[in-house]
Amino acid sequence: MFTQHDAPTSAAPAPTRVTLPTATDRPVPLIVQQWAEAWNTADATGLAALMTEQGVYQDFAFQARNVGRDGVAHWLDLTVKSIPDTHVTVLDAFQVGDRAAAQWIFSGTPTGFGDLDGRSFSVLATSLFHLRDGKIQEVTDMYNRADLFHQLGLPSDHWVAPQP
Repeated sequence: MFTQHDAPTSAAPAPTRVTLPTATDRPVPLIVQQWAEAWNTADATGLAALMTEQGVYQDFAFQARNVGRDGVAHWLDLTVKSIPDTHVTVLDAFQVGDRAAAQWIFSGTPTGFGDLDGRSFSVLATSLFHLRDGKIQEVTDMYNRADLFHQLGLPSDHWVAPQP
C-alpha cells in the first residue's frame, strides 16, 4: 500500500501525496524508452510511428481506446492539451519476446480547468505492451483515476482500508 489514511469522515479530506517507489537500475527495453520519450516530448507523430498501422492505445482509467496511428497521435495531443507538462518516469520495465511491461509514474499539472490550474498529480502506473515486428500492436495504461482525482482535490471515491 502506498498511502495511509484514517477511516473516511464526512468532511472531504485534503489531497495527500503518495510515496512512490524509486527506479531500478535494470536496463529499460528500447521500445519502452522510445514510448516514454514520445510522451515526455509531446511527440504525437513519434508515438504514432512506434505503433503498427492499426495499433491500439488503451487508457483504462479514463476508459479511452484509440485505434490506428491517427487515433494514437490524437490521444497524446488531447492529453498534452489538458496536461501540458505530462511526464512519464519509468521505474522498471522488461521485455520477453513480443510482450513488454513498464511500471512508471504519470505526473502533470492540468490547465484550463479553472480551480484545478496549478494543482499537480503524480500516480503510479503500469503499461502492458503487445508487440509485432518491433512495433506496438497494443499498449494498455493502468493507473488509479481515484488517486489522480484525489490529488487534484476532486471527488474521487478515494477510500483506503484503515491501518491496524
